[in-house]
Amino acid sequence: MSASGVSTVTQKTPVHLLGKAGQAAEHAQVTSMAFADILRQTSVDQTSHPSSKQAPAFLNRWQSLRYLVTGTRPALPAFLLSRLRILPRASQDQESFEESTRLHTPSVSVTPSREALSVASPVAMDRPLDLSEYPQPPHNNGRGIHWIPTTSSPPEVVDRFVAEARRMGIRWVTFLNQDAQIGANDYLVRRLVESGIMPIMRIYTDGGAPIQGDLAALVRHYRRLGVYYFQLYNEPNLRVENQGRFPHVKRYIDLWLPAARVVAANGGLPGFGALSPQGDVDDLVFLREALREIKARGAVDVLDRAWLSVHNYGPDFLRIRQYDAIIREELGRSLPQIGTEAGVYAGPQLSEEEQVRILTEAYRYMQRREPYYFAYSYWVIANALGGGRDPAWEHQALFQVNGKVSPLVKILQAEV
Repeated sequence: MSASGVSTVTQKTPVHLLGKAGQAAEHAQVTSMAFADILRQTSVDQTSHPSSKQAPAFLNRWQSLRYLVTGTRPALPAFLLSRLRILPRASQDQESFEESTRLHTPSVSVTPSREALSVASPVAMDRPLDLSEYPQPPHNNGRGIHWIPTTSSPPEVVDRFVAEARRMGIRWVTFLNQDAQIGANDYLVRRLVESGIMPIMRIYTDGGAPIQGDLAALVRHYRRLGVYYFQLYNEPNLRVENQGRFPHVKRYIDLWLPAARVVAANGGLPGFGALSPQGDVDDLVFLREALREIKARGAVDVLDRAWLSVHNYGPDFLRIRQYDAIIREELGRSLPQIGTEAGVYAGPQLSEEEQVRILTEAYRYMQRREPYYFAYSYWVIANALGGGRDPAWEHQALFQVNGKVSPLVKILQAEV
């Protein structure tokens, strides 16, 4: 899934992100300009940031989940086995991060006919959306799944695995869309919506590269088809999602803020990129500093329609509580948290029986979940069977090319 050949954006213009008073003028621009052009106008020159270390080599995006990759590493690392213990970061890297991020002084419901989702937009108002006003699928049981790790799927693959998702009672599906390309996932979205499943589009760029293409047009197109949720960028606390550079809060916000404004201005709900629970920078530290950076720029209004994408990897699938505590401390309210990836995987240190027990517990927890916790989503429903080319993910798929089907599938089917 390498995106070699995607050009990066030269960033020269100082950032002046608009508050609420300037949104009308901004909306007229974002609806007609390509996102790359907007980014050029609103980005800070990266050379103005404090310097950060360069990683020795650039890694493919699909290696960013380092604790899931096959090879010499154990299938389940120590930080997962201990549930709550976080492995220490290198002190030099942590000091670099802390220095670089120091700051200067009535509810909308989805009411389909039987199964199909409504495509009504959230109510427009001059205040943050209440949790109850974020669209959710009918009879939301909190069950999600990540789609196949490709940026498009042929109709026969879509038909097969949407049907499997329905049999498991899945109500949320996260899928990848290459940059702002339009059309490749139309059939998938239509089948999900018809099936009463809420689609979540993760706009894929390789290694955290700037989004290419007309983001406004993409959002308008897929909003008409029934997509509300658009995740922007991914795991910004990892080097591999920063073109090999050390993670940098301000650099991430330079990318995320203008993209989030485009999404919101065109009817979508912008998702803050999920943080890796074992990142090069602690996920809790990164989240807090990112929220403070948004506030320092006078751009809290962008969070009025935002949500937090979550990667609930490991037996401790309730890191959402720590995220919510930080969000409430910084914003005075909760944001929706939607799991877009999750899992533990069988291997030398974890039996398949124990793996399935942990995953079953995580899905069953959703019956008593917190109001801000919308979905838990296992990574991935299929890999090679759906056209995935990276063998590293095959043993993690619920449906595998060798005919193996995870026991979790039958458990979820039985508990629909």
